[in-house]
Amino acid sequence: MHRDEHASSKEATTAKHRSVSQLTSFAACGEAYRLERVAKAPQTPAAWFAQGTAVHEAVERWERTYRAHSTEQAQEWYYEAWVREIEAFREREPDVSRWQAPGRTKPATDLANRLERGADQVAGYIEYSLTNTQLLPVEYLPGEPGAEVPFELDLEGVRVIGSIDLILVDSRGRLRVRDIKTGSRLPSSPIQLAVYRLAVEELLGDAPSWGDYYMAKNNAPTQPYDLTRFDRREVSRWFRDMDASEKEGRYLSNPGESCKTCGVRRYCSVMGSDRSFFRP
Repeated sequence: MHRDEHASSKEATTAKHRSVSQLTSFAACGEAYRLERVAKAPQTPAAWFAQGTAVHEAVERWERTYRAHSTEQAQEWYYEAWVREIEAFREREPDVSRWQAPGRTKPATDLANRLERGADQVAGYIEYSLTNTQLLPVEYLPGEPGAEVPFELDLEGVRVIGSIDLILVDSRGRLRVRDIKTGSRLPSSPIQLAVYRLAVEELLGDAPSWGDYYMAKNNAPTQPYDLTRFDRREVSRWFRDMDASEKEGRYLSNPGESCKTCGVRRYCSVMGSDRSFFRP
């Protein structure tokens, strides 16, 4: 079978579940979604992927130990995760000069810069958290702080799974959801937080009215978003529409600013030159 035909045939395969990352990826650019998740086009490595994964892992481990460990220990966890991720990327593409990098920065330079930037983000997160204690991770189960909390939702027949970065609670028992972002771009909407609100309601019987994004570049969260305007029916519709579109093979390209950091850009029918995964 020709490679293009093979890629097209895979598009008939539908996921057994959906996730927030699938929804946001599909909404941002259907072509990138198709290439990454359906056609399984090879993704070009980038140091920012390793940075994001390693920061999240270090923060999760620190929070799940009830903040008992030092900043230095959390940074060690970060470095361990970084090395693991970078080694996996090197197996995929040994030539670092072919990795993605921002602007005119050389990939090797970006690699060195992000190694330390991520460690600084871990330290900044811990400093912020220990200074601002109005919100703390809720203990959603005995011995289980609300960090990287797994969930599963049935939204009008669409199974949605994922994990919530943080479920926080204030001194009055009011809950808030928080997602940690290590990149420079603020999400354009609180869609992700709206899904987490429904998940918390199922887990704890109480739906948070507010959510925010912790922006690691600023060492602080955004202003809280009002999540009460997103009801279950609306969130369910998002996933139903996305699920139906994929099953019918509808993937719309959305060229824009995000193309600069797209790992499958070279295969894109609009921006790329490699037609290996072209869809007639």
